[in-house]
Parts: sequence; structure tokens; C-alpha cells
Amino acid sequence: MVEFGEQLRRAREEKGMTQQSLAELLYVTRQAVSRWECGDRYPDLLTTKKISLLLDVSLDDLLSGKEMKKEVERNPVIENKAANNIMIMLYAFVVVSFIISVVDIILRFPFQSEAIGYSDIQLIVIHVLGLLIQITFFSYGLFQAVRGTLSPKRMGVVIMAFFGAMCITTTGNYSNLSAGQVAAVGVTLIVPCVLGAIASFFYYIRNDKNKIFPGLIYVVSIWGIFLIIISNIQMFRSGQFLSMNSTINLVLKIAIYGLVLYQTYILGIKRKNAVEICEAEGKA
Repeated sequence: MVEFGEQLRRAREEKGMTQQSLAELLYVTRQAVSRWECGDRYPDLLTTKKISLLLDVSLDDLLSGKEMKKEVERNPVIENKAANNIMIMLYAFVVVSFIISVVDIILRFPFQSEAIGYSDIQLIVIHVLGLLIQITFFSYGLFQAVRGTLSPKRMGVVIMAFFGAMCITTTGNYSNLSAGQVAAVGVTLIVPCVLGAIASFFYYIRNDKNKIFPGLIYVVSIWGIFLIIISNIQMFRSGQFLSMNSTINLVLKIAIYGLVLYQTYILGIKRKNAVEICEAEGKA
């Protein structure tokens, strides 16, 4: 079968259109059209449908279901420019905020070292470790998002690291609790983070078709948002007012969970569309 890029080039030339004129009709750059024709990238399904209409070529002739499935896993999950820019800003904000938090802890530690015990030092080390993990992997995600190469597998690595870091931080914060309290914390906080990391691995990286994995990601993310809101409401009711730093962290964590939900939804839609194209070809 003729590759998508070659099929696109032939159809465009038969219409007497240049890469630039086609790009203007699709509201993309000429470089994007060039990458499609070279086989470096594929357009998303909606754009592919627009191309088929503009060039009077059937969708089946233009792109096979097998190609679509393959490219869903190679292309960035978020291909909408506006949504990708928002994701880039959020990733950058996460990285900068966590770096500031680590620097703040390091600068304050010499003044607190005489007043804190060994267990407190352990908590600080665990908290810093969780922050460093998130800084590392969100920086990786930021780099890939800016390049336009944040594929499902790469995004899965970032999401797994986020859930893993949340698990580590949670374990450290509750290390001095009683056995009953530890069990309660494990069920409500640690287990969901572990499940989220496992589900992210199978859904994003392994591309497992089992619907339980995206379902788990949805449940864990919504549960995380719920716990954040409830814990802060309880603090407010007890007379503890949120500081500027606490407020930023609150908004930041909710935004990250929201982004995980959005990315999971978008990837699910793209994979579903690719399967539908493949099934349509089988019936043809």
C-alpha cells in the first residue's frame, strides 16, 4: 500500500496545490504539511478528514487503519496548539514551583537543624526526594512538549513519576502514625497512587486495550482532587488559613490531576478513532 505521505503529495499535486496553500486551508504551518509528506509525522484524524475533503480523496485511500494506530502511538497526545501551550505553561510552572520549594527547604534547614529531631529530618529528606523526582520528570515532559514529541509512552513516564512521587511523599508524611492510622492512610492515599502508577504504565506505555486502566486513572485522579479539597476545607474549618505557598500548591496539584484526566481522555478518543478506521476497512 502507498504510504500516507506519498498519497498526500500525489493528491495535493493533482489538485494543483502547493504545501503552503494546503497549509493555509488547514490552518497549520507549511512545515507541518512537509513533515506529513515526508512521513515524519501524521495529522490527527479530524485534520485527515479535512484533507480528504479538500483534495477529493477518500479517507480509506489516504490513510489506513493500521497506519493510524501506529501514528497515534508516535504522535504527541495533545496536538491542539492552544491546549499544548497550556500544558507547556503548566509543566513549566510545576518545575519552577518545585525548584523554589526545594531551594526554600535547603535555605531554611540550617536555621532549623538544632530545633528538629531525627524523624523530622527524615520527613524533610523524603519530601525533597519527592520534589526532585517531580522536577526531573516534569522537566522531561516540558522538554518533549516544547519539541512537539510528547508521545503516549513519554507522557506515561511523566504521569507514572507523578503518582510515584505522591506515594513517596505520602509515606513520609505519615511515618509516625499508629498502626490503625497507617492502614487508613494506606487505603485512602498510598494505594490509589500505586494503582495510578500501574494503570498509567499499562495504558500509556504498554497500550493495553483493557478499559480498566483508563478507568483507574480517572478514579484515582478524581479521588486525588477530592482529598485535596476535603483536607483544605478541614484546615479552614479548624481555623488554619492557607498561606500563599499552600494556595499555589493546592491549585497546582488540582491542575496536574486535571491535566492527567484530559490527557487520558484525548488519548482514548484518538485510539478509538484509529480502531474505528481499521474496522471500517475490514468491512469494506
